[in-house]
Order: sequence, then C-alpha cells, then structure tokens
Amino acid sequence: MSGERMRFWIAVVCIGGMMLAANALWAQDAGPSGARLKAVYGSLLSALDANKDGKLSMSECMAMSKDKQTAEKDCKYWDANNDGIITEAEYVSQARKIMR
Repeated sequence: MSGERMRFWIAVVCIGGMMLAANALWAQDAGPSGARLKAVYGSLLSALDANKDGKLSMSECMAMSKDKQTAEKDCKYWDANNDGIITEAEYVSQARKIMR
C-alpha cells in the first residue's frame, strides 16, 4: 500500500473514532434513555401501586409523601392529561421535559 493511501485510511479511522466519541457525548447530554426512565417508573410502581394495575392513581402517588400539599402539586405535574392516572408514557414525557 502506498504511503498516501495509508495516510488516507488512517485519517478515515481517526475521523470515524472522533465521530463515535462525539456521538456518545451528545447522547449523554440528551439525558437518560427511555429504557432507564421506564425502569424508574417500574420502581415507582413496585413501591406505590397498591392495586397492582400498572398505573399510579393520584392517591397512590400522594401516598409517597407526608406533605400532602406538595405531593398533590407534584402528582398533578406527572399526570399530564389530568385524568387522575399517571401512566408510564406520561412519566417518561414529563421526565424528559424536566431534563431539557
């Protein structure tokens, strides 16, 4: 292989490595992945979902805090569509809003 061709391939490999590293850094700035947020929601369900229906009602959500006023405010935030139920999709969506 000629010296010029070798330099070309070395440059390609170096640029590719830099692009992969930059992509990893950009992904970190985007916040936790959807899978991680879903795992956190699953942990909340394990601790708070008293009737084991896979969703958090407002009363189940509010059970996590003794300060009912703050709990009500926080739980209403997570219930994005105001139907009284916090779903996984709402949790993920609202968490992403916080991380922007």
